[in-house]
Amino acid sequence: MSESRSSSGYHLATELVHIDSDAVKDNYNAASVPIYQTATFKQSQADGSGGEYDYSRSGNPTRTAVESHMAKIMKADRAFVVTTGMTALDVILRLVKTGQEIIAGDDLYGGTNRLLTYVSQYSGVK
Repeated sequence: MSESRSSSGYHLATELVHIDSDAVKDNYNAASVPIYQTATFKQSQADGSGGEYDYSRSGNPTRTAVESHMAKIMKADRAFVVTTGMTALDVILRLVKTGQEIIAGDDLYGGTNRLLTYVSQYSGVK
């Protein structure tokens, strides 16, 4: 069975492992995207407007690279990556509207199960 090629001409397996180096500005030209393990980033302005990143939970170079890569392989304009499952659930709950449905497995984290049950009972989300 032949695997289809993307618009770039590569097979999906190649696209999955090839990270665009332009997604993150790296002063040291690393061959792969570095994992930035810092909580905060130096700012050139006291008001916080001097840099692309300020606090890792709101964004960091590693997350930017993952979002760029996910968007590329999913053929999307953008992708949004969060740091925890509960944050992902929060994003989903903010996007879903009354009458819409959330499909979830039956082996969820207990807190997630309770929250989805509550939302189902009180907000009209199935």
